[in-house]
Amino acid sequence: MNKIIFAMPVLLFCCACSHKTVASSETKTDSVVTSLTINKKPVSGVKPVSAVLNASVFKMSGDYRDNVAVGVDSDGRLTYFPAPSDISVSSRPVSLGNGWWLNRQGLGKGYRFTKYTFEEYAKLPSVPSMQELVDAIIPGASVTEFKMLDIPASEALDRMDEIKSQLGI
Repeated sequence: MNKIIFAMPVLLFCCACSHKTVASSETKTDSVVTSLTINKKPVSGVKPVSAVLNASVFKMSGDYRDNVAVGVDSDGRLTYFPAPSDISVSSRPVSLGNGWWLNRQGLGKGYRFTKYTFEEYAKLPSVPSMQELVDAIIPGASVTEFKMLDIPASEALDRMDEIKSQLGI
């Protein structure tokens, strides 16, 4: 009887665990997940899963290089917004030429730009309310084109020539 009482919590714990499938980056377009690529490599018969943040580039409807972007769905609801601690001067995109920018904020297709500059937003004591963020969206200010690259984000600044070549710049 003691063995059964001991085994029950272990059995319940094991049953509660299940394998989860990670959604590919192509199915998620309104969040930071758009920058994730999943790589599966067998090691000694085991298939670990690791996420590698890939670089991405975008074009925008105007000069909003100093403005913080937020994700908005087709109904106008926020799907992504950064915390002030997530934003710094190094979040600014890097110009590649011909209207293309290297994404360093983690934005995606359909993102909209707010009146907040990176400097202003980083100094905020807390995240603005959802309504304040929606009200801060600049009318018509959006990401107009977005492309994922096969280059890890951590290597993007060192591989600018390769990125420009891929874009035909």
